[in-house]
Amino acid sequence: MAVHSSDPGDEAGLGLIELLVAMLVAAIVVIAAASILVNSWLTQEDVTSTTQATTRGQVMGSAMERALRNAKDIQVLPTDANGTELRVWTTLGGTQTCQGFQLTTGTATIATSNGMLPAVGNWAEWQTGIVDHDGEPFFVKSGDTVRYAFDIQTESAPAPFSGEATMRSTATGEISPCW
Repeated sequence: MAVHSSDPGDEAGLGLIELLVAMLVAAIVVIAAASILVNSWLTQEDVTSTTQATTRGQVMGSAMERALRNAKDIQVLPTDANGTELRVWTTLGGTQTCQGFQLTTGTATIATSNGMLPAVGNWAEWQTGIVDHDGEPFFVKSGDTVRYAFDIQTESAPAPFSGEATMRSTATGEISPCW
């Protein structure tokens, strides 16, 4: 007579149900980990884009403010004081004597010279992704002060920049060699 054991320890391996449950749990863990990884990657791209835009905007603002603080004369064009182009005659000397900054939708250009600034179309591309800030003019001149405002587009949201600077020196009445 054959003896059958009812001891579960005698069974070897996993049953089909246990195998399916284990595979389902493993799949859920893998999908969750992949989702976290993809979201982290996308967030990192947004952070990198915003950081780069912030750095570019700070460099632009710093250069414009330095030129304005050291200005002997300033022009904002068009001449209605609300413009897209800033021309500055500075006390900085050398190729920094005359500086021009133009902001238009999409691009910022720059020119420096020790004399007459070149025609605007010959200015070097400086930054891209430039847009106006809430419909404001890029440059507004009021006396010896110029205010600037612009945004730089990023992967997520535009990075806004604005500031102002005032000439430290008093206008001498000299004719600018820059324009």
